[in-house]
Amino acid sequence: MWLLFVGNGTYHRMGLTPGRRTDLADGRFDVRVVHGGRRPALRLLAAAVAGPLTRSPVHAAVQVGRLHLSGVAPGTLLAYDGEVTEVEGEVTLEKLPEALTVYRPLPVN
Repeated sequence: MWLLFVGNGTYHRMGLTPGRRTDLADGRFDVRVVHGGRRPALRLLAAAVAGPLTRSPVHAAVQVGRLHLSGVAPGTLLAYDGEVTEVEGEVTLEKLPEALTVYRPLPVN
């Protein structure tokens, strides 16, 4: 695996624009994988220029509520909420629908 992206909520493509999330409380992670092999970055770029990434043999996408990774090499970088940390061994990500409570001020009339 060359790259793993796990996003909060399902990303929807809108033409050439970046993905858009309509619901952050849907209980799903949007998981994107770029497989390794010979020159994965070049193959991914060529696939993106040629058409939808869904047609690329190096790219895969799935939506899940839970993701468990094992065999993570020592020193692997994990970025979350703007922070970066090193991980190794096993990593489990789980999302519960409607689990985040958001507080905001009342609108001013």
